[in-house]
Order: sequence, then structure tokens, then C-alpha cells
Amino acid sequence: MSGEIGTMGGPAVLQRIVDFVNTRRADGDGLSTPEQLTSWLHTHDLLPICAQADADDRERAVWLREGLRALLAENNAEPVTSPRPDGLDPTARTELATLTAALPLRLEVTGGPPRLVPQSREAVDYALATLLADVATAVAAGTWPRLKACREPSCRWAFYDHSRNHGRTWCSMNVCGNRVKVRASQRRRTVR
Repeated sequence: MSGEIGTMGGPAVLQRIVDFVNTRRADGDGLSTPEQLTSWLHTHDLLPICAQADADDRERAVWLREGLRALLAENNAEPVTSPRPDGLDPTARTELATLTAALPLRLEVTGGPPRLVPQSREAVDYALATLLADVATAVAAGTWPRLKACREPSCRWAFYDHSRNHGRTWCSMNVCGNRVKVRASQRRRTVR
């Protein structure tokens, strides 16, 4: 839906977060199997080609994704009234907090500017912790508030807010924004 994050929008780590959160789509789950998780991690250079994810890894990746989606939703305005169910898992933040305790990061102070790096020796844990380090990088750079989840409850697609005033609320004004306008118009006609 939303375009890629360009050099003016922010670093590649932001796009990686958006891509990861958006593995859950209206037409299915891009992480529905360990093989799909492995493929996604390989494609994004987060996992050595010889490493493979298992069912446990996949479950933890989904917790991470849904927790990040919940955090991105907090960067946006309250969801609009919708007859569709909210796309957020109410336990996502709690599960993310539990997961982050198992994916420790450490401050790397040699070889360049200080940065958070994964501490795990397990390949998939290292990859998932790298995504957490991406979040810390976005927070430190001040770009985190621009990463949002669509305000439309049935969508919750992640996007980067390129607007000057940081006021974008929909992944697509033509799709989700239009849905909200149509519902509001219908409500106004019903009230008359």
C-alpha cells in the first residue's frame, strides 16, 4: 500500500520493520510456516543461508511482529469506529515484553559509533534481536514516531509517515481513508 521509505524518509532499518510487520496481510500471513519465516529472514539478510527456523522460532517471530504492530498503532491516533474487528492482538504488548527479555541486546562500543547489537548465538534469536535493535535505532534517531499502523481497525498496515506535520493516519487515503469517509457519510444520512 504505502511506498518504500526513501533516503529522505529514514534508514533501511525502518523499511525492514515495516516489511516485517506487514508480513501479516489481508490475503494471508507471510510467516505462516517456519519455511516462510526462514525465507523472509534470508531475504532481509538477517539469517545465514545455512540456518533454518523451526515452529518455535515462527511463534516467537509472530509475537514480535504483533507486538511491534501494537507499538506502531500507539504512534497513530485512536482507531476510528468501524464495524470490522480491530486488527490488534490485545495481549501483544505483554507477549512482546516477555520475548524481549529472551532476546538481549548489548551496547557495542568498538569499531564505530555505539549501537545495540544482539547477544544471542542462536541464528534466529540473533535475527529477531536485530529487529529489536532496529527499533532502538529508530527511537535514537527520532524517527520511531513516524512509524505507524493504519488507523483503520481492520487494516493496521504499517507505514512510514512522510508528511511534514507527522499527521498521516491511513496507510492509503484512497482505501482506508475512503472507507472511513464513506462510513461517516452513511452515519450522517442515517441521523437525518
